[in-house]
Amino acid sequence: MLSNKKRGDQILCEACREYCDGQAYVCSREYCDGQIHSCSEGCRYSLHVSCAKLPQHVQSPFHPPHPLTLKPHDPYHLGGLFKCDGCIKHYKGFVYRCEDCNFQLDRECAFMTVKVIEEEGQWKEQLLTHPYHHHPLLLLDKVPVNERYKCTVCLAHCSDHHHSTYGCIPCRLIIHDGSCFERKLPPQIQHFYHPHPLTLSTALSDQEDITCKACYEKFTRVWYYSCEQCKDFVMDIPCTLLLPTTIDCIKPGSDQIQHFLHGHPLSLRKADDQELIMHCRVCDKRCTGPTYVCDSGRASSLFCKKIYFHKSCLEFPQQICHPFHPYHPLTLLDDQSNYSDDRCNACRKSTTDFFLYICLYCDFVMSNNKRRHFCLHVECSTMMMPAITYEGHTHLLQFRDDNIESNKLQCSACKSNICESYYFSCLYCDLNLHLSCGPLPYTVKHTDHNIHSLFLTNSPLQEEVEDETDEFYCHACEEERDPQLPVYYCAECHYVAEIQCVFSQIISSLKGEYGDLELRSSLGHSGKLICKNKAKEMVQKKEQVKAAVTLYDILKSWSKDEIEQLNGVLRIAETKKDTARKDDHDEDSEFEFFLLFNKNYTQVMKFLDRDAKIPTPFMRVEKVPEVNFEWAPIEEVVSVGDYIIIQRLAPILEPLLSKHGDISAMSTLRPRVRMYLYNMLCESIYSMMNTKVEDITKDLLFKWWTTLRILQFAEFKIQFAFDHLKRVVEAYLGLRVRKEVEDAVDKIDKDILALEEKRKRIIAAKSTKSSITEECFREALLLKHCKAGTLFFF
Repeated sequence: MLSNKKRGDQILCEACREYCDGQAYVCSREYCDGQIHSCSEGCRYSLHVSCAKLPQHVQSPFHPPHPLTLKPHDPYHLGGLFKCDGCIKHYKGFVYRCEDCNFQLDRECAFMTVKVIEEEGQWKEQLLTHPYHHHPLLLLDKVPVNERYKCTVCLAHCSDHHHSTYGCIPCRLIIHDGSCFERKLPPQIQHFYHPHPLTLSTALSDQEDITCKACYEKFTRVWYYSCEQCKDFVMDIPCTLLLPTTIDCIKPGSDQIQHFLHGHPLSLRKADDQELIMHCRVCDKRCTGPTYVCDSGRASSLFCKKIYFHKSCLEFPQQICHPFHPYHPLTLLDDQSNYSDDRCNACRKSTTDFFLYICLYCDFVMSNNKRRHFCLHVECSTMMMPAITYEGHTHLLQFRDDNIESNKLQCSACKSNICESYYFSCLYCDLNLHLSCGPLPYTVKHTDHNIHSLFLTNSPLQEEVEDETDEFYCHACEEERDPQLPVYYCAECHYVAEIQCVFSQIISSLKGEYGDLELRSSLGHSGKLICKNKAKEMVQKKEQVKAAVTLYDILKSWSKDEIEQLNGVLRIAETKKDTARKDDHDEDSEFEFFLLFNKNYTQVMKFLDRDAKIPTPFMRVEKVPEVNFEWAPIEEVVSVGDYIIIQRLAPILEPLLSKHGDISAMSTLRPRVRMYLYNMLCESIYSMMNTKVEDITKDLLFKWWTTLRILQFAEFKIQFAFDHLKRVVEAYLGLRVRKEVEDAVDKIDKDILALEEKRKRIIAAKSTKSSITEECFREALLLKHCKAGTLFFF
């Protein structure tokens, strides 16, 4: 029945799902036969008068084969939403649908038709042809006015109220009549915003939305310009053509410029007070004074409304050569390009909404095995600190003096926290190193020792070890020094200077103030500085990054026989270990028992054969081996003699082979199996060299001992390593026993002090007896030999 409804009644029209305001048809339950809808008590079923007059069937150019039938949409399907196959948008309410073809249109798209004109007594469709489309375009009528369809050329919304509109319905190609239809679209154009030519694409491969790299607005993939070299670079037609494309189009002396940082012209103006909250897109600092803003007139682009540039920030070059990435030039791009991975390689801070210098030519693997492009904040690019090549790590390092979060960074070598502000960090992964654990200048001079250079040397010195001294001094400051830290040493004069006493020279050297210098770490790894000029020279020579071969890559290429041979060695070691375990019934708690009561040393050594896992690099062997990252790190390898070794471990294998020869010569294993075992040995030695004896744990001892046992079963001549490790075990046990003794003595001393204090309190209490106490003592003296009931009879 017809009824007046107010918007405040909140009655929805079932056809369009808008509130009824005015006359509407509402359910009268007494007349309802239940055929139109499921009626119940308190039914609110309503229809606008206009919606109630919708035709039951329509014929649409979107679907010529069959008529479409008006039907209510299932309110429980997808939250009551349906997708219109015309405008590709979602709506609620009634739908025009072809059940045979599963095709549907919303109520407005269903009424869009083709205009016809009368010619010679016949009604004909008005057709036009377009050079960039293979179908004829029809003049459309009743184009919806609610921004459903955009002109392919200007991207403005189409409707009959403003322009005649032509379209190819099957291809969903819509063009305004007049200037848009007649506009010439050059097949190729050189745009100031991109270094490569942009080519017109009119192939209608799909209808997905893509993003314009100039305004960052999404548009339907119909006609657009794209770069054939950069597959993801696209620009919509308005951004490409409806703006000047050469600097000559800008009048001399004008405050309007074009710049490679933004795809639209920029206008200079002084930021007013309201805009002081806006930040420059390059440096992220507030805009004050002369500021450039986007002058495109693209009101729909939210991105362009946030475009602010300091005049000075537009003076940064488009490309630079930087020591931190001396392989390719870095290009200044907006982070919206998605080349980066949310952080700058130099400062490791977020890159969100920043312009960045990005390498477009290569990417690298991070520690989480993901790939990303190298990038720098603009501000970080201005700090031309030298990069450091280092044998102990695959990637370039940088020297940093900004560790403001003390104790939160862990040294990747010694595993202790970095408390100082100075440290080394990797430019490509999460490696961090103490200053004393990384590459330092190999030689320095000291004002108190001008005769000779001082050389970086491990501490304690050989002569100090032979003297068995417990006191270690620095001759420069005449103070005691930490014997665990490397020193600078003149062997001829026996002059020792600790790092702190030549600190200023070290810092100046690492900042490149003394030019190219030889660097060396306490582990013997060498290094080299790459300064600005060297980086530019490397880029100009087009030195490319060679595809790095890693231990992981090599293991993936192993044959099944090689894998079985390695696993066979590990199984033998596992069997021997199990046998040792069966013969040893001591509990873990007895480990402390051995230390405290000086049990037989052989039992302590036997204890090392227990509870250590045998590492295996292969998780599963099928057609392609599946390699365990833990035992096959993604680190670059180099050749040392006849063997391939992780580059970080090369300075260990070289002197090992030089001093002991090929210790695997008697082994019958295949060469690549022996290669892997050499890597295991050098990894253990590397761990020993980075661990102070006082920091050794039981787990580390087990791990090192087990590695040597594996090599022993593989017939490596490894006795020299066992002899060394036994000395380390003795030192470890000695330190533990000394600590246990010292702790026990301290506890006894504290207990004695506590007892003495208690004794003093008792004596003091006895000497200050009260009258009651005296009475108690007197009665005790009298009655101590009596029975408790004796006094009853006296």
